[in-house]
Amino acid sequence: MSGFIIARDADDHEEKGTSWQTIDLNFKRASYSGEFSWPGRIEDVRLFIELASDELLPLDKQGLGSSEAFGLIHDSLSAANNEDGSIVRLVVPQDRGFIVRSDILSQRLLDCPPVKKVVDFSKPLQTFSGEPISIDSIQALPPALVASVGAILLTTPNSARFPTSESLLSALDLELHNRLSFTWLSTETLTRQTLVLLDGGLRSPDYGGTGESIYLAAEALGIDMVVLDYPGHWLNEPRYRHWYKEFIPFDTPLHPDAGYASRIVEVVRSLSGHVDGLVTLRDQYKVAVAEAARQLGLYTEPPSALGISANKFKTSVAAGHDVFQASSAQQAVELVREHNLDFPLIIKPCNGFLSEGVFRAENVSDLESGVRGINTDRHGLEFALEKYCDGPEVDANLVLCDGELLFCEISDDFPKSADANGQGSVRTFIELANVLPSKLPESELAILRDSLHHDLLHMGFQNGFYHVEARVENSSMEYATQNNILDLVERTTPAKDKPPSSWLIEVNARPPGIQESEAIRYTYGVDYFGLALLFGLNSRQRVKQLSVPFLQGPQYWCEMVFIPVDKGGVFHSADVCKELFDRHPDLALHVSKSFCFLHHGDTVPDPGTGVNAWVAYFNVFSRESRAHVLEIADRVRQEVRFSIV
Repeated sequence: MSGFIIARDADDHEEKGTSWQTIDLNFKRASYSGEFSWPGRIEDVRLFIELASDELLPLDKQGLGSSEAFGLIHDSLSAANNEDGSIVRLVVPQDRGFIVRSDILSQRLLDCPPVKKVVDFSKPLQTFSGEPISIDSIQALPPALVASVGAILLTTPNSARFPTSESLLSALDLELHNRLSFTWLSTETLTRQTLVLLDGGLRSPDYGGTGESIYLAAEALGIDMVVLDYPGHWLNEPRYRHWYKEFIPFDTPLHPDAGYASRIVEVVRSLSGHVDGLVTLRDQYKVAVAEAARQLGLYTEPPSALGISANKFKTSVAAGHDVFQASSAQQAVELVREHNLDFPLIIKPCNGFLSEGVFRAENVSDLESGVRGINTDRHGLEFALEKYCDGPEVDANLVLCDGELLFCEISDDFPKSADANGQGSVRTFIELANVLPSKLPESELAILRDSLHHDLLHMGFQNGFYHVEARVENSSMEYATQNNILDLVERTTPAKDKPPSSWLIEVNARPPGIQESEAIRYTYGVDYFGLALLFGLNSRQRVKQLSVPFLQGPQYWCEMVFIPVDKGGVFHSADVCKELFDRHPDLALHVSKSFCFLHHGDTVPDPGTGVNAWVAYFNVFSRESRAHVLEIADRVRQEVRFSIV
């Protein structure tokens, strides 16, 4: 934990970063009419402050500063309809500046134990004066709400953890210190900017896409989005029209040709109005978008660096591996014999994604069948061939700014079914489980952090967000099953007479998938998609501010439980997440996010075709221990029910 002293009085909080004032509002029912009932629609609710017997002060969204503030007062009064009443805490900035992200309060208070609801009041890029607020009468309530970034409705004191209102408020004091101890106001003038996004998202939110993560972050950051994607894209549905400024029909092929960058330049130059940035979150477009950005005079990382990270063979070469490239099983076998390569070996498409076409070969026969298993229509003919590293695998997410490592978070990527120690019926490298924070010793985490940072710099990167996969060769840890639970343990036999080292697998110059991005957003308070958009605008100061995790690190242990498709056919189940929670509501209490990717009647590809897919995911958490989260996750995995016929 960070060692600095916090000084505060009854109202003000002088934290590391932006300071703030809190105002607590206690709502209690003073009288009650048995004939009263709340209207069904909030639009039909009228609220007043009774100043005197014949004088009423209306409380409406204009006077309170926003419809969100009005809704908060309504919810607080509704929640006060019991003997304990309800408590609301306002957060008022005591510094002058621009809000770096309008939903900062709700973002940082995700899964906060004493909190029932968080409401953001601030508008994107809103300025705050930093003037203190005092409430010496009920009439001062509206100005206090206007000056606040948002409000927190506390849960009802009814448990052993929070038996009284005082215990709730004390817990919230500690949580706010932990979660808001960073600079969330900017002294730099912030203005709306326009960002062009190539590829608006493969899947709609109905099918577990990243749309909400991208476009809601853009809205909170004050970014106007211009989207380039194919005609008829799901963003064209009326319900998503408010997510972007403009949609431009544009070809988004799986394999872009040599002239793709020029066509991007042409369409961006045809736009009316100023463009501040150009970005894509799809790996196959990274190089073309970077080349286009350079031609347009917009910020980008070097196309040469992105060309390395987008190609698995070039990535391994940059990492110093003895790696070979082939385009057929015959070539691969010849390389094995010519260079006396020892098995096991790993093969992976140079332009692969979703861990498709990745195979571990124990012999020549495995090698030949693995090459045949690559879906060349999706990944092309070329594949990389190198030794298989059997050390513990990790996911590492790194944020670089001017070459400096701002943030590095590492999680344990549990063995896939195709690993030497893997479990599961389908022999692929699709993710099955990922646990954070990592259990690896600090010394090995430091090796990973420093080595992966060096790898990125060596490739030519200086700024950006990078989702990296790696292993620890000669680790002091290994996976073993104890009490029917798989986890990292100290090795039973020492590793080779070599120290632990980092073994780079791949580099993705983008955030990880929705499962992992959401897990980190909840666990550490850092939103990867928001950072990716800011990098597209070269907004480095806001990147630095929003790359700060919670002061005390992760708020709990978290396991991402992936439910993979095990065979092809037609999905004959409903929402497996809802069905599980209906049967086991106790499990729902330990899941921060979940989603079922398949709908009843969907056709599901067979893993044997070289296409990987998941049925659902669950982000499971525990504040008790890593062992506890593993136990809960194992129950979730065992209790999921679905049918593919």
